[in-house]
Amino acid sequence: MSEPTSLEGRRILVTGAAQGLGLTIAERIIDLGGSVVVADVQDEAGEHAVAALGAAARYEHLDVSSDADWASVCDRVTDSFGGLDGLVNNAALLDMGPLERIDPDRARRLLEVNLLGPLLGIRALAPLLRASGGGSIVNISSIGGLEGMNSTATYNATKWGLRGLSRAAALELGLDGTRVNTVCPGMGNPDMPTPFLTDFDLDRYLESAPRLPFHRAGQPRNVDVHDVAEMVVWLLSDAARGCTGADFAVDAGWTAGTFAPGLPGF
Repeated sequence: MSEPTSLEGRRILVTGAAQGLGLTIAERIIDLGGSVVVADVQDEAGEHAVAALGAAARYEHLDVSSDADWASVCDRVTDSFGGLDGLVNNAALLDMGPLERIDPDRARRLLEVNLLGPLLGIRALAPLLRASGGGSIVNISSIGGLEGMNSTATYNATKWGLRGLSRAAALELGLDGTRVNTVCPGMGNPDMPTPFLTDFDLDRYLESAPRLPFHRAGQPRNVDVHDVAEMVVWLLSDAARGCTGADFAVDAGWTAGTFAPGLPGF
């Protein structure tokens, strides 16, 4: 039987942690006894988050697409924390629009943040994880990394690519005892698309999307940041020591298929 989820004494860096899902993950890490490096480009929001999180958290400015930023953060984390035991690659951008009208510069930026960023982070922090005796890396993909959707071609490409990166890294870093997994969040609660979907009509999207049978508290497709954060902290912990190179969907069955309520018996 696996151990209960505990992160006692674990030192974990979370990117894009100034708000949203990243901040919720940071809160749960601290709840479970760990300490967190809140890494983000939003300095004011990041400092505010750390002030609320308390002594177990510190803020670091980090543009995940910058190799120099990763090297600087790696040095500062080594000096202050003495090393790291985990990494959560959560920072991401989203761009929506028809494929034929994709802005190449915007597409390059998504590739830099969503895919190159995690690669640079894994490369930079792998030696720290190795020095700590191994560790756990969790890459935040999306249901957009498990299936396609119109208007999100570049985003889908980066999130599918992140799953491939996770598997390759799991094979290589597993030699040192480091596990690498991917979490694929779904949508179904207004706090999941934020902060980068400020004008997204979630209700309209859910009404037009295929229906699913899963309900909780009377709400269909009810997935929120807390559900995703629980999966992430479990993968960071020794309770998930047998899991590496795998994808974990937290989507209330969204990618299981289409539920057709008009069929006989429903």
